[in-house]
Amino acid sequence: MAEIFIEVKEENPKRRLINALLALVAGVLTLSTPDFLYVIIAAYLIANGIVYAFGKSALIIGTASIVAGIFIFIFPDLIPYAFAGFLLFLAMGTILSVGLSLLGIVAFITALLIISNTALVSYIVAAFLVFYGVLGIVAYFKST
Repeated sequence: MAEIFIEVKEENPKRRLINALLALVAGVLTLSTPDFLYVIIAAYLIANGIVYAFGKSALIIGTASIVAGIFIFIFPDLIPYAFAGFLLFLAMGTILSVGLSLLGIVAFITALLIISNTALVSYIVAAFLVFYGVLGIVAYFKST
């Protein structure tokens, strides 16, 4: 029986902090201006993908992030499905690499909430981004 692992591990603490700050800023902006959700989320996903690409860690997640961001810029009406798809991809990556992690479970549940309730997509996305940002900042300070 073969085992398959996808490594989604942030080894550079500065990159972890940058990702956390990007998520936190995007989450707060989304809460304060939900009408600009597609611009904020697309910019966040593309910036997140660029950070992963420059760091050469988790290139698959970085590429998925950039593709989802471009998809949201082109088709803003499909934000719930594009962001939920990215979250499902992130959840699968974290669950396959580290097992049932808190981030993987929350990403999976958030993706399901987004797909099931598209009317509240901006608040659900904002809550996830704030959670992800705070989780990343806590992990950064624990590692230093």
